[in-house]
Amino acid sequence: MAHVFDPLEPAKVLFSAWQSGELHDSLPQALRPQSLDQGYAIQDELFKLAGGERAGWKLGVGSPAAMRAGNLSRPLVGQLESKRCHESGAQVRLPAQSPVTIECEIGFVLARTVSPRVGGTFAPEDIRSTCLTFEVVRSRFVDRKSVGWPSFAGDNVGFEALIIGHRACDGIDPQILRSLAEESVVHLDGEPVAKGLFGDTATDPLASLQHLYDHAAERGETLREGDIVSTGAMCQPFDLQGGGHRLSVSYLGQELVFTL
Repeated sequence: MAHVFDPLEPAKVLFSAWQSGELHDSLPQALRPQSLDQGYAIQDELFKLAGGERAGWKLGVGSPAAMRAGNLSRPLVGQLESKRCHESGAQVRLPAQSPVTIECEIGFVLARTVSPRVGGTFAPEDIRSTCLTFEVVRSRFVDRKSVGWPSFAGDNVGFEALIIGHRACDGIDPQILRSLAEESVVHLDGEPVAKGLFGDTATDPLASLQHLYDHAAERGETLREGDIVSTGAMCQPFDLQGGGHRLSVSYLGQELVFTL
């Protein structure tokens, strides 16, 4: 009889690590997902175990260069837990002093509930507003790049926290998107550390939005009014360890800031 994959058991391992701060080299061999579909099934179970309310979606490994290097046809998609989403000015506390990756991203807030269909595209009127976000990535693996994409998808694509900035504009404004990418500079403890990415290393936020629609259509997911969609790194990601840090980015006369 063929082995039936049970996503709950690996989800329990990852949930325990999420709570404790423990890092795993990999999942036990018998629990490792062999496909992205199995990875996303683990992610769903992990999210249920967390018992939270979904506030939206995050995308990762989404630039053309990253997808090409990773042999991916679309970015990886994770789910945002509402209690881990914060307003500007928040203090984010981690369960352990393990390294994190900081990514400044463009986010969209959905204006209406949508059930995407296979082959369909998003409409501009689906988007209420555009903003900037900071994502804190903290995988439950020692090296998230070595465990394979299915395991990393099961790990909810390393989601730890999202800090959401004030509205940059209503709907989608291509000029505002360009300005955000060209002018935003991330500061760490008052010193500039990351600028916008360009060319194949940059994530196209509108392409990421479409990839999310495709993912949702294939998995029968509903995208809900008010969901935040954080589209992937706009500025060069960087790693950070230890607390007591202040992260900030200025844009369009506003500032998105948090402490870690």
